[in-house]
Amino acid sequence: MPIPTIAWPVPLALGIVLGTAVTAVSTPHPSALLVALLTAAVLGGAAVWVVLDHRARRSGLSAAVIALLVATGLTLGSLRGEAWAAQPDPWAARMHTTVEIEGRSDGVVLWTRGEGGLVLRGVGVPEGRVRLLGTLEELAVRRNPGGFDARAHWRRRGARAAFRVEQVVVAPTGVSARAALRRGVVAGLSPAAAGLVQAMTLGIRDELGDLREVFSASGLAHVLALSGLHVGVLAAALNLVARPLARAAPPFVGMGIALYVVLVGASPSVLRAALMVAAVVLAGALRAGSPAVVAALGLAASASLLLAPGWIHDLGFRLSYLSVAGIAVLLPITMGWQRRVPASASARGRWRSGAMRVLGGGVAVSLAAQGATASLVASTFGALPLVSPLVNLIAVPLASLLVPIGFVAGLVGLVGEEPARLVNLVTAPLAEALIALARVAARAPSLPWGEVSPIGHVTYAVAALAAVLGLARRLAPWRALLVVVVAAGVSASTPAPHGTPELVVLDVGQGDAVIIRTGGAQAVLIDGGGSFGAAHDTGTRIVLPALRALGVRALSVVIATHADLDHIQGLLLVIGSIPVGELWIGHREDERAIFRDLVQVAALAGVPVREVRRGESAELGRVRLDVLHPTAERGPVANDDSVVVLVRVDGAPWVLLAGDVSAAIEADLAIPPVPVVLAPHHGSATSTSEALLRAARPRLALVSAGRNRFGHPAASVLERLERHGVAVRTTLEEGALRIQHPPDAPVIRERRAAPREPVEHALDW
Repeated sequence: MPIPTIAWPVPLALGIVLGTAVTAVSTPHPSALLVALLTAAVLGGAAVWVVLDHRARRSGLSAAVIALLVATGLTLGSLRGEAWAAQPDPWAARMHTTVEIEGRSDGVVLWTRGEGGLVLRGVGVPEGRVRLLGTLEELAVRRNPGGFDARAHWRRRGARAAFRVEQVVVAPTGVSARAALRRGVVAGLSPAAAGLVQAMTLGIRDELGDLREVFSASGLAHVLALSGLHVGVLAAALNLVARPLARAAPPFVGMGIALYVVLVGASPSVLRAALMVAAVVLAGALRAGSPAVVAALGLAASASLLLAPGWIHDLGFRLSYLSVAGIAVLLPITMGWQRRVPASASARGRWRSGAMRVLGGGVAVSLAAQGATASLVASTFGALPLVSPLVNLIAVPLASLLVPIGFVAGLVGLVGEEPARLVNLVTAPLAEALIALARVAARAPSLPWGEVSPIGHVTYAVAALAAVLGLARRLAPWRALLVVVVAAGVSASTPAPHGTPELVVLDVGQGDAVIIRTGGAQAVLIDGGGSFGAAHDTGTRIVLPALRALGVRALSVVIATHADLDHIQGLLLVIGSIPVGELWIGHREDERAIFRDLVQVAALAGVPVREVRRGESAELGRVRLDVLHPTAERGPVANDDSVVVLVRVDGAPWVLLAGDVSAAIEADLAIPPVPVVLAPHHGSATSTSEALLRAARPRLALVSAGRNRFGHPAASVLERLERHGVAVRTTLEEGALRIQHPPDAPVIRERRAAPREPVEHALDW
């Protein structure tokens, strides 16, 4: 009997995905490889049995082919993933040494021959062939909940270290193609519009500024990152130009897309789109008709993962493929609904129904992409933009116009800047409109979420599948609804067990930011970090992502211990971004500008400001906050007016948080024995005194400090803690520190620390 038609690349890709997922990790795991190969052997054996057994063959030949394809993919993916994970690090032996290296620069990474890439830091490096003098450095790992793991991100893309450039020894001759095109792309545009258009056309994202956060918050991050939208628009434009070439058109389009990939770099989303276009072009050249979207998607996934198995853990790769898969599955269903709508006899009715079909199709595409990626987006970014489907109805057409016009400006700019300025008279209003739309959408409400556990992702996938089957009438609606409701409850899980209070000391460098989760729905934030001359705001880049990752959707209390910038700068953004019950401060009379700004932000957000004094307290479920300081009298220095809080759980002392108070204030505090202490003033020699240690008798001291010129934590303090038998953990060495109640619970470090660098989530999808 004939085999039912199947999109054969899909089971092959499924096998490769599973194979690379279990083996493409940071270190080889022979047991994972063994399990994958045994599974492949079982599937392959079952397939062979079906083929050989005539009774089984009659009913199961299609299943046998699918099983054989999955087994083949599983084997290929496992072996390729294991080989990728076992690659040695060519730079490890030379780390922190000054060397001279030659390679090809794309302005972000220096690609060397045979040794992979080096992420460039320090002196700006032009694109092209260069020789550089500098120092090899480690890439930063994730140091906070919700943070970005730069080391893992770059290693997946072939760069295993960073290079601090001190001197460009040999610069490239001439100008690179991308740099030449860039002149025309940005000619006559405002800084914001220039940053947007060059990101959308050439993949240059170093001048986006705050547009990264704005587009992410509005659900338009895919517009910034080079992806299927951009490659598809370019392919359509090339196809339009190549129509007169008849049979030569497919190779022309394919060559143009290949050159574009070389120009902007083969990120997962760009390569996915290019490979899918290549499948269509090849089918057209062979006169084989258009391949199914799912088949082209399967081929692209297979080729990508065999080329770079580490991409299986890449956010951009996952978002790119999930969104296209969602569109491929859901769009035919909605188109079927539209075809069942009776046609109107009148011209006005036909126009109206046509417009509704276009509008409905746009909403369906946006909902399909957002639905397929919702679990991953919520877990990664801590929120789901609610207006994204509607905003995309306007943003996608704008982007579809901007991309080809931007390319035209770039090509015209090769002749001269003035002609490019004329082209950009059209580009400018489109870009400004897209930016304005994104800024408005970013202020719209979003659905806050926490990190989704593995079981949460699985149950969401089950719910999504049930919903699709229900919509396609392959599953009874009531059964589909039942599966969706049950799975939705499970998928909302967050990392910390319910009912378990947790202390999280964030790594904000030289500063303090502490989150207390009460074990229920309440949470407290004590300080928000900050520093002079910082390349990024700690509230935006560290505190808010951490709160979202931890599932904190509102703060019952925010405490500003005192007005030092390294304690309260990050609070300015937090208070204006999520619901806050109360802001606690010490003495309102502090005249520092940042303190006045904080009080003003709280007033604008409608947050009550409460001056707390010794003896006050607040009950938050199992957790109680006891204020031990300040008193009504001002101290001789601002640090001594810090709010000091004793955190109790079920009535028993758990953690002491003392801001930046000095030894003189410590001696005056009524401190009971408490198992955990956050070392006052980052471990300064003027704090964590004998008096405090004798009174508190802690078992663990946490130190929140970064690289600093003050010598924090002081050697004398560390010696004093050791003498009292107190264990010490520091954010400088270990990143964020997480402690769950009871007091003898182990400290959970976010990751072993590595050098810090300003980073953000990748937008390549």
